[in-house]
Amino acid sequence: MSDYEIALLGALALLIASLLTGFEAVTNHRSVALALVLFVVGGLILYYATTIGGGGSLAEDIPNAVYKLYARLTN
Repeated sequence: MSDYEIALLGALALLIASLLTGFEAVTNHRSVALALVLFVVGGLILYYATTIGGGGSLAEDIPNAVYKLYARLTN
């Protein structure tokens, strides 16, 4: 796996975690600061991934990176 794919997967994981953390914080009437931090860090990693990527479509690259990770974990 390339650095681009690893950065995409890391950003995707952080962005999903920020959504889940944000929803949980809102429903329990707590601060959403952790969700905002996760969202900003995930966004920065996503920006980094797009700068090191050699062009192409981000929407097409994410499923391919997930498939590569799955193949690597199952072998």
